[in-house]
Amino acid sequence: MLQRTMLNKHISKCILLSMAAFVTHPSVMAQQSTGPGIQKRLSEIFSGSKEEELLEPDQAFKLKVVVSGPTTLVVDLIPASGYYLYKERIRFALKNARGVGIKSVKLPAGKIMIDPTFGKMETYDKPVQAEIALERAPNAKSVTLAANYQGCNEKTGVCYSPIDKELTLTLP
Repeated sequence: MLQRTMLNKHISKCILLSMAAFVTHPSVMAQQSTGPGIQKRLSEIFSGSKEEELLEPDQAFKLKVVVSGPTTLVVDLIPASGYYLYKERIRFALKNARGVGIKSVKLPAGKIMIDPTFGKMETYDKPVQAEIALERAPNAKSVTLAANYQGCNEKTGVCYSPIDKELTLTLP
């Protein structure tokens, strides 16, 4: 998605530059000149003044994890206003997990959207809570949760690279 957005912007720049070159080329009739619309659009493209500033990944998509019992982890995924997460791109795994495994992950239903790149996708544009049920040996005391997720900015269509986070947790 990010690559397509960048390609579309690049193509737009090339078209506008070609138009500007054509209109201002000396072989074109002397009465023609660049209109203020083209000059303004060229200025906007190169200055970036009209583009929305994107948040850093950690501000766009926050992650909080709580150990809510001996065999349960609760993960809050919080997209910023104007951002959304793909449900299918949310994954969890355990590292350094002797005697602990993931039994199940429960995520609520999301909002269906038609993505230009991926087609029909389930998304979250509001905070969502994942409940991770663990299988655990009695002597297991800690584990590292690896979370992987991906989302986009709704207004610009810019999608972030998948985000990987690791949190070491002490089990009760």
